[in-house]
Amino acid sequence: MIDAVITWVDGSDPVHLSKRERFQDPSAHPDASGQLRFASSGEIRFSVLSLLKFCPFVRCIHIVTDEQRPFELGSLPDSGKINYVDHKDIYSDHADLLPVFSSRSIEAMIHRIPDLAERFIYLNDDIFIGRPMQPTDFFNDDLPVLHGNLKKMPNAILQRLKSKLGRSRPGYKTAQQAAARTVGRHKDYLLVEHQPQPMRRSTVANYYNDKPAALRAQAKHRFRSNAQFSPIGLAHHLEIAAGARIFPPVDIGYIKPGHPTGSALARTMEDLNSDAYSSFCVQSLEAMMPDERATIISGLERRYG
Repeated sequence: MIDAVITWVDGSDPVHLSKRERFQDPSAHPDASGQLRFASSGEIRFSVLSLLKFCPFVRCIHIVTDEQRPFELGSLPDSGKINYVDHKDIYSDHADLLPVFSSRSIEAMIHRIPDLAERFIYLNDDIFIGRPMQPTDFFNDDLPVLHGNLKKMPNAILQRLKSKLGRSRPGYKTAQQAAARTVGRHKDYLLVEHQPQPMRRSTVANYYNDKPAALRAQAKHRFRSNAQFSPIGLAHHLEIAAGARIFPPVDIGYIKPGHPTGSALARTMEDLNSDAYSSFCVQSLEAMMPDERATIISGLERRYG
């Protein structure tokens, strides 16, 4: 049995926007608290459709939200697989920490989703399954199949110095490096791309069983912080210690503002529709030029709609 988990928020919702402004942290890095981080352009519809179309073995799609519902899913046929999970459901006895707006805070709690399968696939709402997949693409028996590259760990002292000088942001790579250090891995770390991530519920649950203070320390940050590590990276490095194998990334499609553009962007969308990618990520769709958005949405509609 395999589930899927998608975290989602509509940052333009007046209630959510008001809540974010009320709890705004002046010390938070602009990248962690800016509107772009919380924007939604309907990508979750394609994310859900991609799972329904290409991962029929998924039992349930848990959508983790903050007192919201994506209206884009209202037009989908009732598959009986979609389950909405509020932040209060996963924070439960730690609900005094809410509200939080950091994905790394929320990701630390997803293993607490009620009735979550032991094996699950985690996706952000801008990540899509690219072509027909099998359970063995994500799990080898019980262990997750990890796709990424081992990278040499940068100098920790230099990183701390940059942080104190205010020159570092809570970036993607540094959060994975911090996750490796958290579990005692200091020479190298696993760098994974923006792709679906296979995980085991018990791996994270067992880690935090006798560390309630550590869980609260990670989950308490309202906005993304340099004091946080990647919870996904934590799970991956725990799985490596348990014997999970690491494979190179396989056919991962990735689009972001300014890359690719023009004819290259059109070719990328054609490639998506020709089974070229095992997974596909469209980052910050709302920040792209209108013609680029139109090309991307048209390609996604042809693939999933």
